[in-house]
Amino acid sequence: MFRDKLESKKGISLSGNACVVCGWDEKNVKGESLVIGAHARPLRGTTDYDKRDNIFALCPNHHTEYDVGNLTIDPTNLLCIHINSKNPYHLKKIIGKVDHIQKGYFDYHRKNIFNKK
Repeated sequence: MFRDKLESKKGISLSGNACVVCGWDEKNVKGESLVIGAHARPLRGTTDYDKRDNIFALCPNHHTEYDVGNLTIDPTNLLCIHINSKNPYHLKKIIGKVDHIQKGYFDYHRKNIFNKK
């Protein structure tokens, strides 16, 4: 599958160039960002997988938690929702922007991936 890295960078930029959950924005020794472009809706759920309106910025830890269903994003109230109510980010306002994500993509994640173990 062809991956569109330019679209991923645009999605990360539209999110604020830092993890929308915690604000992490570290760079490697070359000065390149280590922030990951996360897909709001996974490959199996969309035909426009690598488009900026499906990509937002997460740190490696929150990206993993998002993909496995430990956390999700409420785009209406701009909240992080964590499976563990004692997690420090549970029901905390997100830091970055997600208004560029296509309507319904976070709903899909919440209904089909979040807390589905």
